[in-house]
Amino acid sequence: MTTLALPAPVRVDVLDVGQGSCAIIRAAHGVTVIDGGARREYAVRTDPVTWMRQHGITRIDDLILTHLHRDHVQGLLALARVAPVSRAHLPYPQIAEPPMGDDWRARFRSDAHVDSPDGQIQSLREFAELTRILSDGGTTLLPFSPESDPVLWETPGPFGLRLERLYPVAGDAVETPALVAALAEVSPERARTSAGTATIEALIHEISERANAESGVFVLRHGGAAGSPERSDRSGGAIIFAGDHAGEGSHWDDIRARDHDGVLHDALWLLPHHGGDDGPTPEWFAELEPRALLASANTDHARLNADYWARLRAVTGVAVRGTHNTDPVLMENTGSGIALMFG
Repeated sequence: MTTLALPAPVRVDVLDVGQGSCAIIRAAHGVTVIDGGARREYAVRTDPVTWMRQHGITRIDDLILTHLHRDHVQGLLALARVAPVSRAHLPYPQIAEPPMGDDWRARFRSDAHVDSPDGQIQSLREFAELTRILSDGGTTLLPFSPESDPVLWETPGPFGLRLERLYPVAGDAVETPALVAALAEVSPERARTSAGTATIEALIHEISERANAESGVFVLRHGGAAGSPERSDRSGGAIIFAGDHAGEGSHWDDIRARDHDGVLHDALWLLPHHGGDDGPTPEWFAELEPRALLASANTDHARLNADYWARLRAVTGVAVRGTHNTDPVLMENTGSGIALMFG
């Protein structure tokens, strides 16, 4: 990895990937990538593979997929093809390519809309390829679950930094892994039947529908080692990587209720679901007094969510900055030890 260009122990770059989201964290101990965007091209778009090459980054220490949608997994697949990965934090264990009947395979379009059966199964095909490439390359696969350790890494000292998962954690009930496991149990022979195809389509639709509400949520925060008296200095400036955690069945109230260290307060938010209005209400955010509201959004998303963004500004006093309409800018007031480049 390259030497940090800014005087901070940790630098975060949120890239304008067009469709989807991608954040790259560089610290002295290594590089972390959270989601990778889609391969679909936009008129103005930063390609994560090209960006990493330009910045001299040749390996990834921690790769994170928040949830299984194509505008998050496709870019990670592209990165895994060109850069070795030490550890991968994934919403499901390694899977094989999902079964498809001969008729379906003959008419299948890999570039179909994400909400169509072809688009939904393509997400799983890409995830299966991602896990295969990672496994073949010697990556340690670390599927995250409520039972797994929420701390991904931390820097030493009572006022160090750490990357931690806020959802799912102990006590959360997630349903998508069981749906993925059920899909793997459909035999190739059954997949060739009309009943088998109907079962597969129902499962992949349910996985796609639930993926956002069960998207992983991560935070880069201040604090000492786990269990130490200085675990949180309540200095604010944490960065919340909200993934696409939004919509019916999302868990923001639970996440907030167990935030005993107050890391959600006075934080910089990479808003859920690209700043969509299916995230928390403006009033919910206002009570947390955010330092910044940031959206990894293309022009279409920004246009669709303009009213919601205006309400966020009116209620919180903080404008939403989108990746779609800005050159990379150094965010101010991020908290000691973090430099955040956005856009």
